[in-house]
Amino acid sequence: MGTYKVESLACCIHFVNTFAFAAVKVFKDKIRVEFTLNRKIRHNRITQIVSLSAHRYLYSVDVVTAADIDAELIAWIKEAWQERLDI
Repeated sequence: MGTYKVESLACCIHFVNTFAFAAVKVFKDKIRVEFTLNRKIRHNRITQIVSLSAHRYLYSVDVVTAADIDAELIAWIKEAWQERLDI
Protein backbone atom coordinates (compact mmCIF):
# COMPACT_ATOMS: atom_id res chain seq x y z
CA MET A 1 0.00 0.00 0.00
CA GLY A 2 2.96 2.33 0.31
CA THR A 3 4.40 4.51 3.03
CA TYR A 4 2.46 5.14 6.21
CA LYS A 5 3.04 4.80 9.92
CA VAL A 6 1.01 3.16 12.64
CA GLU A 7 0.28 5.13 15.81
CA SER A 8 -0.92 3.10 18.77
CA LEU A 9 -3.09 5.18 21.07
CA ALA A 10 -5.06 4.23 24.19
CA CYS A 11 -8.34 4.41 22.25
CA CYS A 12 -7.36 3.00 18.90
CA ILE A 13 -4.73 2.47 16.24
CA HIS A 14 -4.25 5.24 13.66
CA PHE A 15 -2.81 4.81 10.19
CA VAL A 16 -1.05 8.01 9.18
CA ASN A 17 0.89 9.34 6.21
CA THR A 18 0.68 13.16 6.08
CA PHE A 19 -2.54 12.99 8.15
CA ALA A 20 -4.53 10.16 9.70
CA PHE A 21 -6.48 8.37 6.98
CA ALA A 22 -7.83 5.39 8.92
CA ALA A 23 -8.29 4.06 12.43
CA VAL A 24 -9.18 0.77 14.07
CA LYS A 25 -11.07 0.58 17.37
CA VAL A 26 -11.57 -2.66 19.25
CA PHE A 27 -14.84 -3.43 21.02
CA LYS A 28 -16.00 -6.55 22.86
CA ASP A 29 -18.06 -7.87 19.94
CA LYS A 30 -16.55 -6.12 16.89
CA ILE A 31 -13.79 -4.03 15.41
CA ARG A 32 -14.69 -0.62 14.03
CA VAL A 33 -12.74 0.60 11.02
CA GLU A 34 -12.87 4.34 10.37
CA PHE A 35 -11.58 6.15 7.31
CA THR A 36 -11.94 9.58 5.69
CA LEU A 37 -12.81 10.38 2.09
CA ASN A 38 -13.29 13.51 0.01
CA ARG A 39 -16.56 12.20 -1.36
CA LYS A 40 -19.86 11.14 0.09
CA ILE A 41 -20.74 7.48 -0.25
CA ARG A 42 -23.82 5.62 0.89
CA HIS A 43 -23.66 1.92 1.63
CA ASN A 44 -25.51 -0.35 4.03
CA ARG A 45 -22.18 -1.43 5.60
CA ILE A 46 -21.42 2.09 6.76
CA THR A 47 -22.67 2.48 10.32
CA GLN A 48 -21.87 6.17 10.72
CA ILE A 49 -21.00 9.16 8.52
CA VAL A 50 -19.63 12.36 10.05
CA SER A 51 -19.24 15.48 7.94
CA LEU A 52 -15.82 16.94 8.75
CA SER A 53 -16.09 19.78 6.23
CA ALA A 54 -17.93 20.62 3.02
CA HIS A 55 -16.11 17.87 1.12
CA ARG A 56 -14.60 15.61 3.79
CA TYR A 57 -16.36 12.72 5.51
CA LEU A 58 -15.48 10.25 8.25
CA TYR A 59 -16.95 6.77 7.75
CA SER A 60 -17.32 3.90 10.21
CA VAL A 61 -17.64 0.24 9.23
CA ASP A 62 -18.09 -2.52 11.80
CA VAL A 63 -16.15 -5.74 11.31
CA VAL A 64 -17.67 -8.77 13.01
CA THR A 65 -16.20 -11.63 10.97
CA ALA A 66 -13.10 -12.01 8.81
CA ALA A 67 -15.37 -11.95 5.75
CA ASP A 68 -16.21 -8.31 6.56
CA ILE A 69 -12.63 -7.37 5.63
CA ASP A 70 -13.15 -7.66 1.89
CA ALA A 71 -12.03 -5.99 -1.34
CA GLU A 72 -14.59 -3.20 -0.96
CA LEU A 73 -13.40 -2.16 2.52
CA ILE A 74 -9.76 -2.40 1.46
CA ALA A 75 -10.51 -0.23 -1.60
CA TRP A 76 -12.07 2.47 0.61
CA ILE A 77 -9.02 2.44 2.90
CA LYS A 78 -6.63 2.60 -0.07
CA GLU A 79 -8.61 5.55 -1.46
CA ALA A 80 -8.38 7.32 1.91
CA TRP A 81 -4.62 6.69 2.00
CA GLN A 82 -4.15 7.99 -1.56
CA GLU A 83 -6.15 11.17 -0.86
CA ARG A 84 -3.89 11.99 2.10
CA LEU A 85 -0.82 11.53 -0.13
CA ASP A 86 -2.15 14.06 -2.60
CA ILE A 87 -2.19 16.91 -0.04
